[in-house]
Amino acid sequence: MPITITNVPESNIIVIAVLIAVLFLTFRKSQHTEIFPVSVTQELKGLGILTVVFAHFAYMLVTNPEFLFPLSIIAGVGVDLFLFMSGYGLSVGMLKKPMPVLDFYKRRLIKIFIPFWIALIFIFAADAIFLQINYPVPYMLQSFLGWFPTAIGFGDVNSPFWYITWMIMFYALYPIVFSTKRPWLSALILAVIATLLGVYNPLDMGDNWLHRLHTLAFPLGIVAAWLLMETKDKENKLVKYLKDFRSNPSNSMIQYVIIIVMLALVVYMSLHTTANHWPTLTAILGKGYFVDQFTSLVIMFAFIVIFSLKKFDNKFLAIYGIYSFEVYLIHWPLIGRYDIFFSYMPAWAAVLAWLVAFILISIVLQKMVTPVSAWIDRLVQK
Repeated sequence: MPITITNVPESNIIVIAVLIAVLFLTFRKSQHTEIFPVSVTQELKGLGILTVVFAHFAYMLVTNPEFLFPLSIIAGVGVDLFLFMSGYGLSVGMLKKPMPVLDFYKRRLIKIFIPFWIALIFIFAADAIFLQINYPVPYMLQSFLGWFPTAIGFGDVNSPFWYITWMIMFYALYPIVFSTKRPWLSALILAVIATLLGVYNPLDMGDNWLHRLHTLAFPLGIVAAWLLMETKDKENKLVKYLKDFRSNPSNSMIQYVIIIVMLALVVYMSLHTTANHWPTLTAILGKGYFVDQFTSLVIMFAFIVIFSLKKFDNKFLAIYGIYSFEVYLIHWPLIGRYDIFFSYMPAWAAVLAWLVAFILISIVLQKMVTPVSAWIDRLVQK
């Protein structure tokens, strides 16, 4: 059940100060010259999972919603970053080397299920052994199939798994609708399907409000891959311009101005994310959740611009990016049902201890997943 903590302001200050110190101590000069290299995408994934984790600390684990403010207020941006990166990464791969539908499912979709299944087995087993929580067999079966229509914090086996259902939907539809000749059309089709599912909820998902907030990020990732696609036969003028702009020392001042403006946009929009802050826009779009999604996407793109222009890599964010999926899979059951830090430590120390623990446990989980993935790869290639 949720816990109540004291000295929230002091805890917030200490956590933020430590994070700022860690970020500054783990900056390294960038070696890449690309616009959107793997190092940047990893850092954005790290940023994304941290926003989600902080929100779950603040709004699910404790009863003090001001806890970890303002670190906790843009979890939706983190979700959009994950979906955007998924759409982008899949499309970059498909544009370079198209893959038949069945091969895509065997090589890409299964990559989601392997760590997910392993984590789910451990969660079900631990709940039964240590907490005497026994889930109904139908619930366990639907869970292994990735069906999580609700996100009940202390009721579902892992309430953040609502995202698994939404992500599987995109992965299942993606190879069917994707076109290497018209990626933009594929993105449009997926956006329409996701929006219809989000708005009308034909599958009667209990917490569908979460899904309808994130219908466009994955398709936008496809569009980004299409715009930044490079081939040997044809020069991409947009990519060339962006590379020249980023690498030209004479543009440094303009780049700093853009970064500062984007940071200001992030701060302002993060404090004005909901429809009640934008009455005119709400009247135009008709639904408040469309406005909420719009503000989240604006913040997401501001972060992408900042991370693409910066001349330094960050090791801390990169590490969290590398293990972002594992952290996502295990963080809520750990803090929600197996907390060992908040009972014995100040709140700020408990948060920092969990941030370290998440990575250590994720490393173990990834080491368990690697041989299983290799075995399945050999199996499906036969």
